[in-house]
Amino acid sequence: MPASSINAELPPAEALVRAAHDLERLLRYRPRSQREAEQRLLRKGYRAETVRQVLDKAQERGWLDDEAFARLWISDRLLTKPKGARALRSELRAKGVPDRIIERALERAELDETALARQLLQARLACYAADDPQSRERKLTAFLARRGFAYPVIRAVLHELAQ
Repeated sequence: MPASSINAELPPAEALVRAAHDLERLLRYRPRSQREAEQRLLRKGYRAETVRQVLDKAQERGWLDDEAFARLWISDRLLTKPKGARALRSELRAKGVPDRIIERALERAELDETALARQLLQARLACYAADDPQSRERKLTAFLARRGFAYPVIRAVLHELAQ
């Protein structure tokens, strides 16, 4: 019998305990947004009412906090794999974080996209040293665009680089 049908058939009290345990185990790996946690528990086959009760209790205890999650996600990304605001917004939306929380977290991060793009370009420039200037510019533009930087920022940084 699949786990999803087993969890749906549990008595409510036992389902609450198991769902809380599953959520706790899930949060040990990394912080999660509220929507991520909800989707994972629903996928395990818990009833929506059980999931709602467990998530409410987790919020009361401070285990689930979308604002803290967004701030942590942004700071982690800036340290490990720097990206522009557009990419960070997209990742957080995919995790189910509301737009107002994303914008607040980006403001708090005081993200200097120009400096970040400049830093990434300096690290990447050696890879394209042998390319002709047009090809190098095209490749660097594509690199920064994939990392979620806005085109005005890309143009400004490439203009600085050309001088």
